[in-house]
Amino acid sequence: MTRRGKIARLPHDIRDEINSACMMVRKGVSIVAWLNSHPEVRSVLAELFDSRPINDVNLTEWKQGGYRDWVLRQDCSRIRG
Repeated sequence: MTRRGKIARLPHDIRDEINSACMMVRKGVSIVAWLNSHPEVRSVLAELFDSRPINDVNLTEWKQGGYRDWVLRQDCSRIRG
């Protein structure tokens, strides 16, 4: 499945940082604030989302989709490795 939300459109390395922060159970509000202050994130938001910032709902949707997929891939690679 190809995800098309704000977080899914961010560069891979930034999504990995988000996923790591979620795994460490960082508060969503701090993740959202960090994302919206990141120049590369602001650039993607300007280009694709009329500069609308990432919000708590976007992060919740990511946690229920892209983050879960990432966790499953991490688990699979541990089993194989």
